[in-house]
Amino acid sequence: MKVKLFHAETMHEAIRDIKAELGPDAIILSTKRVRQGSLPFGLFGKPLLEVTAATDRDAKEFAPIPQPTVPVQRQEARPLMPTPPAAPEPAPLFQDTLSALLRRSATTQPTVPSAPMPSPVAPPRVKPTERVHRLKQDLQELHQRLTTSLPDAAPTGGAGFPAPIARACRQLIAQGLRPASAENLCLALRRRLASQTAQTDGDIRETLHRILEEGIRVSGPLLSPGDNYNVAMFVGPSGVGKTTAIVKLATHYRLEEHKSVVLITLDTCRTAAVEHLRMYADVLGVTLETAQTTADVMDGIRRHREANLILIDTPGFGANETARLAHLGGLKDSYGPIETHLVLSACTRMQDLRRTVARYDVCAPTRLLFTKLDETAEYGNLFELASQTTLPLSYWGIGQQVPEDLELAQPGRLADLLLERGSVHVTSPGLSSPRGCDMLASVGGTTPQHAQ
Repeated sequence: MKVKLFHAETMHEAIRDIKAELGPDAIILSTKRVRQGSLPFGLFGKPLLEVTAATDRDAKEFAPIPQPTVPVQRQEARPLMPTPPAAPEPAPLFQDTLSALLRRSATTQPTVPSAPMPSPVAPPRVKPTERVHRLKQDLQELHQRLTTSLPDAAPTGGAGFPAPIARACRQLIAQGLRPASAENLCLALRRRLASQTAQTDGDIRETLHRILEEGIRVSGPLLSPGDNYNVAMFVGPSGVGKTTAIVKLATHYRLEEHKSVVLITLDTCRTAAVEHLRMYADVLGVTLETAQTTADVMDGIRRHREANLILIDTPGFGANETARLAHLGGLKDSYGPIETHLVLSACTRMQDLRRTVARYDVCAPTRLLFTKLDETAEYGNLFELASQTTLPLSYWGIGQQVPEDLELAQPGRLADLLLERGSVHVTSPGLSSPRGCDMLASVGGTTPQHAQ
């Protein structure tokens, strides 16, 4: 750092000399008033301004500032006379003068481009994808509900078909079929009707009835003619009617088919369920065994190989009990062919039915058994789920009476329900048995509500 002392009569002259010698970056360290003379302590000398300035650079790096063209008037030399000390300049006036001169000199310096200040970046907006996804699902579900509730004259639902076929398409949608499924059936209907001359409403309904029958797969009874042995296991959520269906099947095959039947229950957590089965087993004269594990079930099957039909009841498992469901699926690996019926309620929404099928996939179901058809007026779920899973329908329950209110699944019966040509309360000659009704009169003839 270079430090130098300057003397001038005014601050303006001092700053000019500082910039000329030290450059525009010089800084003033201190200022004070002094007297210039030969006497001690400068008595009777000329008053001057003493400025101490400094710079970090060598003075020769800077070109001297050119002197102004206007000559500076100086006072004539006068003899030294004693004068009273002058009062110091006010500090604000000195600071204002210094700031003005520094600003004026700064305009002559080369400007160095400064880096632009970074503009504040707004945080990225997070797209509410999950909320949008839920909103889309709600809109799709609302669209489907509105479509199924539209009157026959509505343009949606089979809009590209002739009026009779469009009415049939809307009727299928009203029964719970997906619009895509209903339109595919109506496309097949239109292709088939193209080869016919008459196309009355009756012809259209009959043709559609045959198309529906062709698309419905059924499994047939537990024991077909000529079969003398079968092991069937019934799985499904709680409350769908597994125990009720087993009681109805046991009653039918024991009293009407005269087969030897054995009941095995894994649902030992509910005491009422065990007692319910035991009551019917005593009336029917069949064997009932309780099992705590799948190994107990295997032992029971081996002990009763002479029986014609072994029916296995299982508890309902929740969504978080996949490990216990896997144990049920292991029965097939340990024993061999076990006919597994997935029991579902016809009143369940299609989305929940698909979730249940996915959860019970570890049990490898081979049949679909629907219950509670008497508690709904829409049967499209039966057709849709059977088509999507390619699993055949085995039985369906239409009430609580034993054993009348259990029917063998038949394509024509379901087609009648989809086309509203029949009612579930019109019992088909599937499992009815007057003798069974007489024998079960002593226990009420119906299943308790807790078994549903």
